[in-house]
Amino acid sequence: MAVTAVYGLFLLWHEPWFQTPLTASELEIAFKGMDANQQVSNEEKQAIRSFFSTDDGKPFYNLNLMLYADRAVYPGGVTRPGIVTGADANDAYVRLVLPHLLRRGSYPVFTSSKIAGFLNEAGPGADFFQEIGIVRYRSRRDMLDMILDPDFKAGSPHKFAALAKNVAVPTRGGLVLDLSVLVPLVLLLVALLLTRNRHVKP
Repeated sequence: MAVTAVYGLFLLWHEPWFQTPLTASELEIAFKGMDANQQVSNEEKQAIRSFFSTDDGKPFYNLNLMLYADRAVYPGGVTRPGIVTGADANDAYVRLVLPHLLRRGSYPVFTSSKIAGFLNEAGPGADFFQEIGIVRYRSRRDMLDMILDPDFKAGSPHKFAALAKNVAVPTRGGLVLDLSVLVPLVLLLVALLLTRNRHVKP
């Protein structure tokens, strides 16, 4: 019974059951603030508008291909203690963003650093990135709510200072599977079931 209750609470946190897609009036208010952001290009603003305007209320994965700046540069030339490189700024951004994600039923599902260049032919400039990150968002509403959160906005300069280039692609579906995690969980479940069966024998 306790396990069922815990799983139910997990689903309440994890699934967008009681959310509705973003409305046009909500987006109009949100985009006013975005339009004033000089660090986001007009092309990016248009892409962001299109993405949120087609909200279907469902979870999605955001794939990020990242190239860190050699040195972290903040607006006005302000320096931040302990932050020199783009990677330093990204570490600060991750510490900021993770609590915001978790509060909204969202979390990173995959991060990895590239260990070699492309092994097959690619177009010029395609092999720019050095790190990959995939974040699961409970909904577009949650993502937008995080972006508009004053505490998040105060720390978002870390992201701009961290990256020389970043490509973000919303995705859905597919398979996330790591046997080094799955196999121990299956073995643990089997062990628990065997232990339970021994206890219930007459």
